[in-house]
Amino acid sequence: MIGFRAPLVAMSVIMLSGVALAQGVPVAQVQAIPSAPNQAAQPAEQAAPAPAPAVDETALRYFARQGDQRRVDAEIARLRTLYPDWEPPENLLTDDYVPDPSIERIWELYGEGDFAGARAAIAEKQASDPGWQPTDDMLRSLQLGEAAQRMRNASDSDQFETVVSIAANMPELLVCANVDLLWRLAEAFIETSNDQRAVDAYTYVLGNCDDSQERLATVQQASELLSPEQLDELLALERMGEDGAGEFEPIRLDLARNALVAVLSGQSPRARNEDVRRLEASVASTDNAEDLRLLGWYGLNQHRPTQALEWFEQAMDEDPSVLSANGLGVALLDLDRPAEAEDILLDYEGETEEMTLLYLSAAAATLAQMPRVELDPEVLERIVAIGYENRHVQTAQELGWYALAFNQPQTAIAWFETALGWDGTDEGSAFGLVVASDQLGDDARVAEIKAEWSGRSQRIADFGTAAAQDESQSTQSQSQAPAQSAPATPTRTAAVSQSASVTPTRPQPAIAVTASRDSATVVTSAPTAITVNAQGCSSYVPPGNLSPNQALNRAWCLMELLRPAEAVAAFQQALQSGSTATRSDAAYGQALAYVRMGLPEHASVAAAAAPQSQARVVELQTAILTLTALSSYNTGDYRRALMALDERSLYAVERNDLLTLRAWSYYHLGRYVEAEQIFGAVAATGYGQALEGFYAAQGRIRR
Repeated sequence: MIGFRAPLVAMSVIMLSGVALAQGVPVAQVQAIPSAPNQAAQPAEQAAPAPAPAVDETALRYFARQGDQRRVDAEIARLRTLYPDWEPPENLLTDDYVPDPSIERIWELYGEGDFAGARAAIAEKQASDPGWQPTDDMLRSLQLGEAAQRMRNASDSDQFETVVSIAANMPELLVCANVDLLWRLAEAFIETSNDQRAVDAYTYVLGNCDDSQERLATVQQASELLSPEQLDELLALERMGEDGAGEFEPIRLDLARNALVAVLSGQSPRARNEDVRRLEASVASTDNAEDLRLLGWYGLNQHRPTQALEWFEQAMDEDPSVLSANGLGVALLDLDRPAEAEDILLDYEGETEEMTLLYLSAAAATLAQMPRVELDPEVLERIVAIGYENRHVQTAQELGWYALAFNQPQTAIAWFETALGWDGTDEGSAFGLVVASDQLGDDARVAEIKAEWSGRSQRIADFGTAAAQDESQSTQSQSQAPAQSAPATPTRTAAVSQSASVTPTRPQPAIAVTASRDSATVVTSAPTAITVNAQGCSSYVPPGNLSPNQALNRAWCLMELLRPAEAVAAFQQALQSGSTATRSDAAYGQALAYVRMGLPEHASVAAAAAPQSQARVVELQTAILTLTALSSYNTGDYRRALMALDERSLYAVERNDLLTLRAWSYYHLGRYVEAEQIFGAVAATGYGQALEGFYAAQGRIRR
């Protein structure tokens, strides 16, 4: 059930009278109309109109005296529905009106939703004043209030048949003033397989209710419950503003975003052209970095890396953050432009564990370019330093092949040995070691390596035989470029000592969300039960062709290759599993993939798709809320940034960079005293980035 924690538009009118809806008649007026008297059988003088009924205005005047304009408006709407010819008094606070405290008490209880208390107050009034009787309006208001309460309770309890029954028996409830009841009824129709009545009900709201926020909320509600075709019927009822913009444009834009996300999650093969164009038109005027990144990931998903690159470049211009750099780096790697990726990602290496892995992937790809490219010594030095610092096996292996390509087998051996010291199971480095040893004529070493690896690697077992001749020639042909420089060479001693002291491990897929290096970092990896083979998912496989377990393994593999958009779709397939554990891992992984893509709202939805352990809940919420705070701040939504930080504080300690972000949010909202206090406290810890804000806030306070 979709929660009704916000107002929604009424729709029970549908079930009462299709004609009434079509004519725009308020729901409260849909009732049996008695037959007109026989005009020919009665004298004309008997046709005199009945006296106008007395209208009980005590509730209206009570709410006016309380200053509750919302209830005043609702009461006026109710009375006009019951008495079409009635007009409200011009002055509801006139001095000649003398309220009865006991009657006002009844309306006070009614306004608080204490209907039992209101009935008790009526009984007390009758006991003290036997001649007094409650008006029909008062009794009917109580009946309607009680019915509305029952209807809300039934809706909250998923008792949809009861919701429909109450609405049918109390059509007066179904007016624009009770928009939430209309929304609840619409959902009840859908849950009881009466989709068209739900559409009709929403249509009634949009045809008769004028509150702009409620109209927008109506379509938002409908968008979660109706099919795209049914929703189009409602969108056609859009009203245009004075500026020529449609009132439902925000929803149309959200729908476009959701369409692209559906593709990224594997729920749809591609988005409609009009959805893509709408989002493109929006970013053309708003330069929204989150939307630019979404378009970029969509472009990669649709195998349009050139287009994706353009979107990520624009995102970098607007928001040069880790999220934008991540997408830009992936796009460049997809376009086989690793050197450019390495150069761009260098500034973000170390910001998060994920960005370090992405940089190292770009570095390894740069070394592996074919034909071999002699790298600038400065570039080579930083690749060596960062690769060695992070003990990145693939980088060390590629440094070995790079050295071998430039006819430096000794250097190559040192790097292959270093890689094996970090991961003794790395077959690629073992093969490189046997090739380099052969080039040096070290037959004993070649035999030693073959004896150790023949049972694990066919190509090492075949090395030196006719079966391996073609592969050997291919490998060595890559090393014919002129050797003018070589990578820095780790000493043999260093490599050996590392091999003895470091347990070989393979870099695991990880995600980290931080504001900076000083931020509280959330790092997660594939569950230990999942076997990740990054080389096993390099080619494209439609997720629908995989079993849930196969999809889950492939998804984590794609995460290791830093391809979150594709991982989302694979995780979605894994969610179809009948295993609770598999669904939990899939929901967890999909949430992480969305975080990588900079889509916190979708990450939240994904995380809720299956139960998670408390540790994962804390981890995911910390990551999602950190991302939300950063994204909100970058777009100037400082209140939302503060709300996200407040919620995040329930899960993790707020460290200096996020405290500084909080202080700047206060500053931009004009809350300079609070900003100064936080800036000062953070600066006192030695965090220099807070000093600028401290002096800026002080300057504002002194003005």
